[in-house]
Amino acid sequence: MPHGGSTVLVSRLPERLADENAVLALSEAAEALPADGTLLLVEQIRPAGPDEDAALQHLRLACLFGSELRTQEELDALVERAGLQIRRREDVGWDHRLWVLAPAGGR
Repeated sequence: MPHGGSTVLVSRLPERLADENAVLALSEAAEALPADGTLLLVEQIRPAGPDEDAALQHLRLACLFGSELRTQEELDALVERAGLQIRRREDVGWDHRLWVLAPAGGR
């Protein structure tokens, strides 16, 4: 993870990692942030309803990386386990969501 910046952008990294590895990568990003830093996370989320394109992407990730598309709640849980707090979330289109995160505990 890059060090020294007050804002770090991570895009579609956790989707290629199993849960424990995703938590580790996000933890490393959290540790690299200054106390007032921001981590921007962009991830595709698994839609609630049937979606042929999302199902195909989910299968690809499972076969290639042993990972999956996750729901917002599943990604929120990974973020919290990594020691980050959610400032806000926003939809950015095509089943993608932006999380604005900060180090937890007021670091």
